[in-house]
Amino acid sequence: MATVLLSTQVPAAELPDPESVRTDRLQLMQGFPPSAEKQVTLAGFMRPYPNPRWSFHHARELIPSRRVARGNDGVYELPRAEGWEQKIADLQFTGPDGEPMSFQQYLDATYVDGVLVMQHGKVLFEQYQPGVPEDEPHILWSVTKSVVGLLATQLIEEGALNPASLVTDHVPELADSGWRGATVQQVLDMTADIDYSEVYADRDSDVVKYSLAAGMAPVPHDYPGARDLYSYLPTISAGVDPHGKSFRYRTTHTEVLGWILRRVTGLSTAALVEQRIWRKLGAEQDAYMLLDPRGAEWAGAGLNVTLRDLARFAEMVRLEGEFNGQRIVSAEAVRAIREGGDREAFKAAGRDYQPGYSYRNQWWISHNADGAIEALGVHGQMIHINPTVGLVMVRLSSHPVASSAQTMPLSLPALAALADLLRE
Repeated sequence: MATVLLSTQVPAAELPDPESVRTDRLQLMQGFPPSAEKQVTLAGFMRPYPNPRWSFHHARELIPSRRVARGNDGVYELPRAEGWEQKIADLQFTGPDGEPMSFQQYLDATYVDGVLVMQHGKVLFEQYQPGVPEDEPHILWSVTKSVVGLLATQLIEEGALNPASLVTDHVPELADSGWRGATVQQVLDMTADIDYSEVYADRDSDVVKYSLAAGMAPVPHDYPGARDLYSYLPTISAGVDPHGKSFRYRTTHTEVLGWILRRVTGLSTAALVEQRIWRKLGAEQDAYMLLDPRGAEWAGAGLNVTLRDLARFAEMVRLEGEFNGQRIVSAEAVRAIREGGDREAFKAAGRDYQPGYSYRNQWWISHNADGAIEALGVHGQMIHINPTVGLVMVRLSSHPVASSAQTMPLSLPALAALADLLRE
């Protein structure tokens, strides 16, 4: 799902000790059948915690999915550099509370399921939480958006999609919705204004309606709302601001983008990812995308991949689209994203934990001295690409709190220290 729009941090004292919720110790879904207290169903996909420690890498066992095939070509083996594991684990930096913290402590504090660090294409550090299967795809949540955004940018570069065209040129079903008058570019940059709230701590937020339409939880039998994504999106009305004025993060924009890409290409989102990217990466495993009750992929949240395959994708982006001996996306597409968006418009979202950032084509642009860009998902999913240092870090997590406001204050100094270590 998406990052919380407005959120405060939960004090560390109120979070469970990461050691107490290790996957190997929880023994969720063990036994034939599992005991009631160890069973995870769709109703418990997201809560209570620590169910996500199991469900985030077993999502297709709870929700319908569509395969994203790796194809029949060989695996692109990631080369490795020796001698870095302990250096990175012991790396010291100053945390947001002013106290010293090691990189290993940072990983533990962000409830990491798996993390991989590369420089110039070589793996320096790879670690999994005990009990997490390395070959089982993990849900990316909103990192999915950045994959879809890259594909949309590539279609723009090819001339197959006009960013100035109206959303309703492609999806007339939205003619009476909040996207009336919005352009494709405004959807890509999330500056189209709609009457929709995305606050996960609020049970009355519109994100609950989105979640039920997507099939993220059982729908009550007397629920009067839409029960699939393409029935739900047309019910969202216009916001109060003109389109293009302010950035506000809303997953429904990416669901509209997914609808547009289906119309432009004639392909499902899964097929588009498969044909354009996944079969070319030299991936180890098939990926998959989660589906709503009518078979539409969650374009804003539903991609599931393994850690090393996520690293292959991130390295392809770092290399401006050329990877595994072939051109996968154009360099121009990657550069268009890295240019960034409107930094003044970004301030409207109130995301003070991302100072100086902008949002462009479904990617987070840091505008720091190294030109780092990121893809982020709730509960701690992350791609971090630092082109100056040649650094890629990918992280899969099951943090108890959804919001990136919980993890970014730790990630920013940790990644800055990592970049400085590798710069030397």
